[in-house]
Amino acid sequence: MKHTKRLFILAVLILVSSVFIISCNNNSSTATFENAEEGVQFTSTGLTLLKDQSKKENKPIFLLAHASYCAACKEMINTVFTDKETGDLFNKRFINAQVDIESEEGKKMVQDYSIEGTPTLLFLGPDGQVLNKASGFHNKEELISLTRGL
Repeated sequence: MKHTKRLFILAVLILVSSVFIISCNNNSSTATFENAEEGVQFTSTGLTLLKDQSKKENKPIFLLAHASYCAACKEMINTVFTDKETGDLFNKRFINAQVDIESEEGKKMVQDYSIEGTPTLLFLGPDGQVLNKASGFHNKEELISLTRGL
């Protein structure tokens, strides 16, 4: 009887662990970029094309470097970047782009811009020079304050 009870408890623990692992993996998909209607509109265009567009439109580039495993990235993607006021400001003043640091383009940017963690928020000039850089979660007010003077 004790053996059966132990097997039952073990089976329940395995089941609960499996559900937990599956739910964690499913949550990582929320970091994908499906632009919200009213929020910041991101592109996944490569840096060369971003620089060309920046020159053409005379706007700096805002680049979000993120990772699928990054909880702070997910929170910013799902809350801060979906905000209408933030979207209005960023869509008007910047060429907005995002890159997963695990992608080929992202790995290159990690080296080129000394990205040490995610999220990293980069504001770049048309030639790719860094105008401002910040790392970690930023709420709406903190994010907007990074744009002052740009």
